[in-house]
Amino acid sequence: MQVSVVLVRPLFSGNLGSVARAMKNMGLKDLRLVEPKADKEDLDARRMATHAQDLLKKSKVFSSLKDALVGFDLVVGTSRRKGRERGNWTDPRAFAETSKEFVPRYRVAIVFGPEDSGLLNDDVALCQRMIHIPSHADFPSLNLAQAVMVVAYELYVLKASSKLKKTPAAEKKPAKLQSIEAMYEDLGSLLAESGFLNKQNPKHLMRLLRQLFNRARPTDKEVRIFRGICRQLRWWKEH
Repeated sequence: MQVSVVLVRPLFSGNLGSVARAMKNMGLKDLRLVEPKADKEDLDARRMATHAQDLLKKSKVFSSLKDALVGFDLVVGTSRRKGRERGNWTDPRAFAETSKEFVPRYRVAIVFGPEDSGLLNDDVALCQRMIHIPSHADFPSLNLAQAVMVVAYELYVLKASSKLKKTPAAEKKPAKLQSIEAMYEDLGSLLAESGFLNKQNPKHLMRLLRQLFNRARPTDKEVRIFRGICRQLRWWKEH
């Protein structure tokens, strides 16, 4: 399994450095920054990235979360808040345990939101699973680098204990994010044309449908079949 850390709109340069150091401690190498407000070249960032300045320097910057997630097999968001439209929850240890089923070349993105607000609903919509880190109710919010370290630590411990096993090539492999997003566009367009979506709040139903498909983890073949159904229904409607 290949794990990348994606920071969405990070605010503080020092946190960029601390995240890079936490990643290097746990053997992670790919850091992605989406619309960063913080500067990875800032002195605070370089100072906090003790012995991990190389990882910080190589980090990639993207203009949108969707662009940063191209090519991944699984996208996992992190959040302190559990709203009605945020489902498919797990904790870091339970997620690490489920990663035993992933093949070695399986690409996973762990997404973290900005320090002041966390991930927005539109960010969460791109995630197939969500991680919640348990913490004390009196002060539940973790520092960004601490959150990265907790998740990375659980993955590292499992790997270091040699519990990861290779998955047979024939085992079901979920579709990549861009294929699933294309399916959602087809489905959303068809439902809007049919009048099924609420014009005042069309995103509500689509978020529920996203949660359903995220639990099902469809394969590329299943996504192609579903997109084919959408195309056939549109053709039938027009003829």
